[in-house]
This record gives sequence, C-alpha cells and structure tokens, in this order.
Amino acid sequence: MEKKEVLISHYGPLSYEEIGYLLNKMTAILDRYAFGITVKKKVYAAMVESLENIYKHQDVIDGNLNYLPKFSLQLDEKYICLTASNSIAKGKTPSLKERLDKVNMLDKNGLKDYYKEIILSGNVSQKGGAGLGIVNIAKVTENKLEYTFEDVDNNHSYFTLRIKVLHNTQQF
Repeated sequence: MEKKEVLISHYGPLSYEEIGYLLNKMTAILDRYAFGITVKKKVYAAMVESLENIYKHQDVIDGNLNYLPKFSLQLDEKYICLTASNSIAKGKTPSLKERLDKVNMLDKNGLKDYYKEIILSGNVSQKGGAGLGIVNIAKVTENKLEYTFEDVDNNHSYFTLRIKVLHNTQQF
C-alpha cells in the first residue's frame, strides 16, 4: 500500500479568511519540503479553484452535519493529492458530471480551446462562475480529475473531487 502523509485537513464551512489561511499553510508546508516553484504554482492554482468551488457552490443540507465541506492535501511518493468534497443539489450533478467527463477527454490543446470557448461565450452564472474552475484545474495539473457523487437524500449528493499534481521528487 502506498504511504500517504496528510499535510492539511479541513472539515466544515469555509470563509474567504479560512481559504486564505489554508493557502498560506500549504505554501509554508511545500516550502519546508523544498518543492520547486512549478509544483507549488500548480498546487496553489488547483487549491484556490477547489476551495472556491466549495465556497461558492455548496448546497447546505439543513440539519445534517455529516456532509459538511471537506478538504485535504496529502503527499505520497509521486503526487501531491488534493481532495475537495461538498454537498450539491442533485439537479446540478448531471451538468457537473458532463463538464468533468468532457474535461477528462481533452488533451492539453483541447483544454486550451475549451477554456477559450467558455470565456468567449460570456456565460457567467449567478454565483459568478463560468465553469472555468474545473477546466483550469485540469489544464494546470495536466492530470485527469477523479470524482464521485454519493447519494445523501432525494435532493442532495455529496460531491468529491480528487486532484493529483506530480511532484517529481525522490525525497519522500
């Protein structure tokens, strides 16, 4: 079994202050491991996008504390792994799954083209997003995005996104 070290773990609601704290903590931890600037930038970009997605798009399940937002950053021999989870209305899952599947089918150039297509379309949601976050994570990390939807009740699912950033080091 692959050895993983948990670098950061967060459970509960997020605020912009908390996001800032987690990003600063991640930067300090990656500095201690002496990762190069490219790895740190990739992790930072993926972390910003995933934490903002939780903050902007979670659908709170009243009275259920088992499905609060979760975030973790783990290190193994090959990757820095980010895992972000939040509750989501079931009505939103088909379009999210469709976007994730599309992003996972595209190569580097396809992701660039898709990114441009989204920007030029001008479709911005009420919450300020245009669907660029997932595309940006895939573009930056250069890896496929893993995801699951767990049924919570008739109206909600618990969405988990797993992101891997290759760290190319033999120190672990």
